[in-house]
Amino acid sequence: MSGSATDHKTPLPQGVRTGTVMRIRGVVPEQAGRFHVNLLCGEEQGADAALHFNPRLDTSEVVFNTKEQGKWGREERGSGIPFQRGHPFEVLIITTEEGFKAVVGDDEYLHFQHRMSPSRVRLVEVGGDVQLHSVNVF
Repeated sequence: MSGSATDHKTPLPQGVRTGTVMRIRGVVPEQAGRFHVNLLCGEEQGADAALHFNPRLDTSEVVFNTKEQGKWGREERGSGIPFQRGHPFEVLIITTEEGFKAVVGDDEYLHFQHRMSPSRVRLVEVGGDVQLHSVNVF
């Protein structure tokens, strides 16, 4: 199993398609550095990631990327950081025809264009400096 022992994995045996919503709720710990949500294409270590969503409180940015055949793609950043240490959060990752729309709280944060087919996604992985309350897929 890759990642740290705190990584939470939610299998998506049917993959994701347009209209699939993943809701992640939790709290950002007071001493948080960064955490991640990965939409992985398999369970093996180093699996391709259709989406890497990486709030970095230590550098006040949120980075989006993909990983294919062990190589990271070009990073995209949203504007500002909608997460605060010590505060709860809710993130919706909505699969659209064009990409993955990240909604934090009530505000659309970034629409990340698909770089590989979302139908390849098999797993949501959440880890890093985060107290996870729930991951729901609907």
